[in-house]
Amino acid sequence: MISIKKLIPILIIISNNALGNISNDNSQISSLIFSNIKEKKIEIDEVSYLALSLEILLPKKIVQNELEKLYNKIGKFKKEKKVITCEVRSKGESLSFFSTIEKNKKKVILNVSDGDELINRVSLANVLDSFKKILMRRFLNDYIKKIEDDISKTDKTQNRIIRNNPKKLEMNIGILYNIYQKNESKKIRLKASLESLYAELDKVKNQFNSIK
Repeated sequence: MISIKKLIPILIIISNNALGNISNDNSQISSLIFSNIKEKKIEIDEVSYLALSLEILLPKKIVQNELEKLYNKIGKFKKEKKVITCEVRSKGESLSFFSTIEKNKKKVILNVSDGDELINRVSLANVLDSFKKILMRRFLNDYIKKIEDDISKTDKTQNRIIRNNPKKLEMNIGILYNIYQKNESKKIRLKASLESLYAELDKVKNQFNSIK
């Protein structure tokens, strides 16, 4: 499974246009991470069930950890082998369902079923929609951390160049002149890089905050 550190730059490069229009919505980047919710047959212990299925382009460990945290928050859950069962009680009503997680190449497939021919289809779809928002926040939050780390590294490099660059030079001395010009050029590039990173950071934070 591809790590999220490697996945973030790949998806951000692909979704560059989406991030450039954050004021609209996050549907474009969401469509890169998630498939549409589909109906499919799954089999557990040779018994067939109808389920809602969602493909996710994130590491399985992250998907499973976030799913268990969600189920623990909304109700009681237990895990047996490859099946996670959740029971939600609210205002005298109850909803029981179970989930399985599969790996298919670079994607994770999350299946959710009530074991009863999807009588609770709307409720299960709402659970999946809520989970998608949780994973979107996780993805964007990890990207924010990566940008902040890049800013820190770039800032340190820029400061080191400024410290090492002589303040007073005899500009007609060839080798020192070349070193000075090279360092000045690096400073300009690093400044532009920092400005770009800060702009990207603001965009991603806005997108993170837009998830309701």
